[in-house]
Amino acid sequence: MELIAAGVAEAAHDKVTIGEAAVRAVDRAAASRRRLPGLGHRVHTTDPRVATLFTMARTEGVAGDGIAFMEALEAAAKTRIKPLPLNIDGALAAILHDIGFPPFSARLIFIIGRVAGIAAEVAEEYAREKPMRIKFDVEYDGASPPTK
Repeated sequence: MELIAAGVAEAAHDKVTIGEAAVRAVDRAAASRRRLPGLGHRVHTTDPRVATLFTMARTEGVAGDGIAFMEALEAAAKTRIKPLPLNIDGALAAILHDIGFPPFSARLIFIIGRVAGIAAEVAEEYAREKPMRIKFDVEYDGASPPTK
């Protein structure tokens, strides 16, 4: 979500379009060989959840610069790097930006979503499948607990 906030702020500060700010963000990421958060998916060439969420945001009147920036970022990445579809994280970040969440709070929402998903996978595994947990001996090598 930091990328969205920075891109929207850059567009306003430099008096350029959201699209131009997105192109700049893609060019900076490519030059520094950094990944663009919110883009790319291991399975989908188009994440089907994105269109649904963006349609809902537009229907409810909350779509704004966050969604515009992420759509422009996807388009800029496609022409300047390679096709990288918007993923669920990018869609959620855009919507959370548009409804006024600060980046730190949005990060907590992502974490909650991940925990719920992992818990559901484990519950399904225990209910329907042979457990696939890999078990091996581990030894803690972190800091010692504080003494009184």
